[in-house]
Amino acid sequence: MISGKKIQCQYWQSGVLLFLVLVLAGCSEQRPEAREAPDFNLLSLTSDQQISLQNYRGDVVYLTFWASWCIPCRKEMPYLTQLWQRHRAQGFRVIGISVDEDVAAARQFAEEYDLPYPLARDADRSISSLYRVPGYPTHYLVDRRGRIRFSGLGFDDSDITAVGQEVETLLQESVDGAD
Repeated sequence: MISGKKIQCQYWQSGVLLFLVLVLAGCSEQRPEAREAPDFNLLSLTSDQQISLQNYRGDVVYLTFWASWCIPCRKEMPYLTQLWQRHRAQGFRVIGISVDEDVAAARQFAEEYDLPYPLARDADRSISSLYRVPGYPTHYLVDRRGRIRFSGLGFDDSDITAVGQEVETLLQESVDGAD
């Protein structure tokens, strides 16, 4: 009887370990096969204007899907501000897409972090669904031709180096791809 419980415990532990490996494997940076980034038109979080990805064609764009209640988002935002300031003259843009249902909370978050780049509202998460966002923050790097070249879920110290290198690589590419 004891050996049966021991075997059940080992199966249970193996199952938990397998689950954790699969979950953590999905939280890494990825270089998907380049595909066209779906265009969108979203209302700005801070004005009455529309934000459209199409208007950024020719630039390298970092799309981040975030929420005011998201702890890793709080780490990502100051880094994105620094990255944007460092590379904006080279054609690097950031678009923050809030999925908050509470617009006031999203605006307060943006004010608290003094976010200088365009912020859009996706409260119904229709664009998040279009991009298949699995959690927050999720980010996509879109090249000058409008193709998704890099994506990731979450944000930690290892992302700082990976994202910085990807941005620099994409900024060196031309719009027509003749590099």
